[in-house]
Amino acid sequence: MNQLWLKKIRVLASLTFLALIALLFVDFDQIGETPAATAALYPQFIPSLLNFTQTLAWTATGFLAVLALTFLFGRVYCSMICPLGTLQDIIIRIADKLRKPRRVKFRYQKPHDAWRYGVLALTVGLFLSGSLLAVTLLDPFSNFGRIAGGLLRPLYIVAHNGVGELMNGLGINGPFPLSWKAPSLVTLIFPALFLIGLVWISAFKGRLFCNTLCPVGTLLGLISRFALFKIRIPKNACTLCAHCSIHCKAGCIHLKTQKVDFSRCVACFNCITVCDAHGIGYAWSYSSPPHPPSTPIPLPPRERGVSQRIQGEKGVSRRALLRGAMVTVAGLAGLADSSSGEAKPHNRVPTTVANARTVPVAPPGAGNIARFNDLCIACHLCVSACPYGVLQPALLDYGLSGLLQPHLDFTAGYCSYECNRCGQVCPTGALRPLELAAKQTVQLGVAQFIRENCIVYTDHTACGACDEYCPTKAVHMVPYRDGLTIPEMRPGLCVGCGACENACPARPHRAIYVEGHPVHQQARRPQAKPLEHEAHGEFPF
Repeated sequence: MNQLWLKKIRVLASLTFLALIALLFVDFDQIGETPAATAALYPQFIPSLLNFTQTLAWTATGFLAVLALTFLFGRVYCSMICPLGTLQDIIIRIADKLRKPRRVKFRYQKPHDAWRYGVLALTVGLFLSGSLLAVTLLDPFSNFGRIAGGLLRPLYIVAHNGVGELMNGLGINGPFPLSWKAPSLVTLIFPALFLIGLVWISAFKGRLFCNTLCPVGTLLGLISRFALFKIRIPKNACTLCAHCSIHCKAGCIHLKTQKVDFSRCVACFNCITVCDAHGIGYAWSYSSPPHPPSTPIPLPPRERGVSQRIQGEKGVSRRALLRGAMVTVAGLAGLADSSSGEAKPHNRVPTTVANARTVPVAPPGAGNIARFNDLCIACHLCVSACPYGVLQPALLDYGLSGLLQPHLDFTAGYCSYECNRCGQVCPTGALRPLELAAKQTVQLGVAQFIRENCIVYTDHTACGACDEYCPTKAVHMVPYRDGLTIPEMRPGLCVGCGACENACPARPHRAIYVEGHPVHQQARRPQAKPLEHEAHGEFPF
């Protein structure tokens, strides 16, 4: 049977999903909330599953479509839809180019059942107990999001802005420059280490991550055992050339028994394309193995001896691969946008009272921090989508269970009164979509004023930056002394947007900061300012 067309379909589909999802994270404004982006997010397994548990909406049934597809043809999700799977395929492809000629690529690997089923059991157990920590650390979609948004995005922005400057220098209108608010360096350590480990595993062990640590891959592998169509090797067609086993990146083809461990097969179809006899391929799993062509294609003598070299040495330079992985981390230092909104210190007397924030400020739409922590997988799509850079990965602000989940970092920016994008793009439902009018009255927290840190108090000089930037006038200036005014709070009007904290020039401790609410509250909508004079008669003057 000739099924070479399957790999062409797989490559086209996988590259399409990879390109769309990568664009979502590295340049959200380019693709944003388009039908193409929606289609790319729809079948992502973990986000769809979590979203469905909250909404029961048809738009969140992508995981059901993946389960049905797996029951029919096996783990095609891992080869066509999962962006991290495609990234591994690209790494494997590069490693093959670096490998010395005539060196064996892969070999049969015994199934690590204790690892993969143990990790799956741990993930499910933590999920049922209310913690998404294992999902956050191992889910392929969220890991790809952190790699793309935290490591690839700054490199993309450098290239994008460099091309724009070059075009402008040639007198051509270039693309509008992009900016990037650098997160804490500590929060980039995990995606950097994960990527380095993924590069090493993929180059030397193929899709080992998918078959040992990925809970989605293990779950779909269980379902694949009962798939209606499976890749099978007819014994009377096999010439023992070992091509299928050498090119199997999942290491699931056992040459001696001529069987495919379909629970570990990631449906890459490499085995189909390298089989000169065209014997291996999809077949109905509950029938006898398919018959080979009437006249098997003879193999050259040098090809028949490949199976004898299956224990050959590893030919990839590990140092070269590690250098390639580190390319994605290079250039991060100093890349942060210089116009990040960080106000320059103007106070002569350093402030002494620390900002004692006890509750982090969760994004609009979270509603309840506990609920938010139970649903957020830290994919950082909202971080990439935020046009003001205020959404940043948290370290331990939410505790260990909320590792890397986004919070509002007002040193990087502030939550715009006219923006509700993060809730519109969240793929898991951790952030509920809010209409702009509703979002404008959600109280994420309340600003706390520390008079002893205020420049008006310490330096006896006029300021008023917090009042100027507050969109609801929850901060307003009142008479102080010597003709100066000092801020005063109206907590009922405060929405916790952090514009005042971001604008405050006092250092090292700001004079105003936002204390988050564990459960978001409702603020009063500011009243329009009345006219100073009433018109009487025909002319108001």
